Amino acid sequence: MHAEITRLRQLGSDFEELHSEVRSLTLAPGTDARQQLSSKIVATNELVHRAMECLAALDGSQYTAVPGSRPALEALASVVYSATVTSSDLAAVLLENPLEGAPFPGPPADEAAVRKARHEKARPAMAEHLADAAHQLDLAHTGCYYLASGITRDLKQHAEQNQATAAPKITDSQYAVLTRLSAGGGTFYVISRHGALKAVDKDRATVNVATLNALIKRGLVAVDTTTSLHQGQRLYVVTVEGHRALAQHKLTTPPSGQRP
Repeated sequence: MHAEITRLRQLGSDFEELHSEVRSLTLAPGTDARQQLSSKIVATNELVHRAMECLAALDGSQYTAVPGSRPALEALASVVYSATVTSSDLAAVLLENPLEGAPFPGPPADEAAVRKARHEKARPAMAEHLADAAHQLDLAHTGCYYLASGITRDLKQHAEQNQATAAPKITDSQYAVLTRLSAGGGTFYVISRHGALKAVDKDRATVNVATLNALIKRGLVAVDTTTSLHQGQRLYVVTVEGHRALAQHKLTTPPSGQRP
């Protein structure tokens, strides 16, 4: 988790830097504005991609087992949203920016007067979208810093609480199943129309279903229920209690090396 917290802090710093750059922009309608906006839109989209990577990493980490992690995940999703809205706002500035080009054929017009009128009309709309973009970047960088600090605090408090309580006790057979699943997960699925269940590890070796159900019931193994048992449900040892049980049993009892 230390690496993810570091990535969040760096992401927040990069959002803050882009926020300063966008706030300092003095855009006059025309080609120069397009050139300045293009680089900022590209930079924003890169930050959107990085924020989504952070969200995916956090959502698949052990942090999800920590009480209070759900609001943190939702907050990180809001960072992705703010970054995406920023890109949209900057694109809106680009849309409002009048670019020069030959008009449709027709009666001659005072091109200088027309250009001036178009620029004056575009200026307040461009400024409004630019201010909105800066505001969203401010929300994004604040959210990243808040999350990095909050996750650090949550993990520390959770570790302190775990130290104050005994690790779950498991049998040798449960230890063997946890060890195998922690090495790469497994799959839980139905093997017949009568509802008979089977579980396998990442190497497709059979896992004792009764032992697995006991571990699931105690919250030591997590099951991805977004798919049905007929399709197959993924198994992982992502819970903090599951890892604590493994560590405690390893200290007291050597693994048998036999698969249950």
